[in-house]
This record gives sequence, C-alpha cells and structure tokens, in this order.
Amino acid sequence: MSGCLDLLRVPSERLWVEWAEGPRQAALREIPELNVEPVMNAGRAGALVRSDASGRTGTIRTFWSTADERTFAAAMIADFDLNVPIRNSQSIATVFDGGCAGVCFPEEPAIDALLSHIRFRFDPAWSQYYRSASLSDNEQSAVLRASLGSMAFDVPMLFALWLLMSATDGVQQSFVNLDRLNRARRLAGKSELLEHVEVRTSIQAQRHDDRSDGDAKTRMGRRLHHVRGHLARRGHKIYWRSPHLRGNARLGIVRSRTVELTFH
Repeated sequence: MSGCLDLLRVPSERLWVEWAEGPRQAALREIPELNVEPVMNAGRAGALVRSDASGRTGTIRTFWSTADERTFAAAMIADFDLNVPIRNSQSIATVFDGGCAGVCFPEEPAIDALLSHIRFRFDPAWSQYYRSASLSDNEQSAVLRASLGSMAFDVPMLFALWLLMSATDGVQQSFVNLDRLNRARRLAGKSELLEHVEVRTSIQAQRHDDRSDGDAKTRMGRRLHHVRGHLARRGHKIYWRSPHLRGNARLGIVRSRTVELTFH
C-alpha cells in the first residue's frame, strides 16, 4: 500500500465500516513481530470514519463488541493525512495531556511508511479520566501501549479495504436497496437508513497458469509455484491479482504449502 498512497481515498465523508473481529485477530496473530494476544469472545468490530471532501485527511474511531453483546469504544482517536507524514514523537506525559502518539514498525519499512501518515490521541473524556487517576509513569506507559494495541492496526486494514475498493476486480460490492423501507420510515416519522454496501474480497478459486514466468535471462523458467493474491499497480490504476499457480510443472511442483522437515 505504501506505493499507492497517492491513489488512496476514503469513499465517503462520513462512513461506518463493520467486520467480524475473530478472523482479523487470527490473521494478525500470524505476524510474529506484532505479538498479538488472543482476544476472548471476539464479536464484531467497526470504525466511524470522518474525512474531508478529498477523502485524504480525517479521523477514525474504532469500536468492538463481545459475544455477550457488550460494546466498547477505543480510548484513542486516529488522525490520518495521506498527503504528508504527521507522525510525531512526544513524551508519554504530553500524550495524556492532549498530545499525540505515533506507532513505528521498523521491521517492516512499507508498513512503517504507512504508519507515518497516522497519529493517535486520547478522546478528551478519557484523557481527563486518566489525569484524574494520577497514574505513575509506568502505569501511563502500560495504559498507552494497551490503548494503541487495541486499535492501531485497524487503520492500515481500513486503508487496504479502500484501496481494494478502488482497484479493478479488487472487491465484490452488493448495494442494498432501502428505498421501500425508507419510504415506510418517512411515513412513520422515523429517520431514513443510510446507504448500505456489503463488500467481499474477490478471492477466486486457484487457477493454473501455464505461462513460464521465467526470468528474461534464462530459458529454463521457474518450477510450478503458488502466487498469493496481491495488488499490482500500472500507472494510475491498480488491479487485484487472484491467487494462482504459475511456472513450469516439468521443472518441479509444489505439492503442498506445508513442508515438513525431519532430522536424523
């Protein structure tokens, strides 16, 4: 995504995005560097997004629920600016006094470049609550890390969604027609329901591509191998490439994604 930030836009000035939290947590736990702890009874989560008319700057507030239908709001709000980096480094005490915090991920330069366009601040009510609690330095550090850990990587996930939505064949969108229901709500004196769009990733069945996919410098090409789904940029357009097989089966094949090593 870091190479496509100039193409990224929030699709609406006011937007609510909702997703199943369990699968997302499972995907994050597969990244060892994040050290994500399992979330018990994960339900659904969502984000309230407000942006300017350009869709390039705005704020994101995240929420989540548990299996027993309890709902929680993140203590921190994310500001983003896709035009210029806004991440800054302030002391922990300053953050609790209304300042901003940033998140770094030097192990992954591409993700770190994306995070440089995001900064986080406490909701004023939460900031006042923590100040009244007279937390020690260690307690402030623990609270800040826990607050950031609960929502910092929601923002890159949302950026990925919006980039996929702008890509050719990136997602499948289903627009729910609410005209009839809204007419009935108007007659009943109720407010109309907002536009509703269901989005699914375009994960197609794995297909076999017989093209060689070899280096230009060799005639041998490469053995048959898996290519995972990915975004490809061509100028000012981006495309979603579905997972597929590529290469020459005569040079060898990958029988499984899992390889077992034994030592004697």
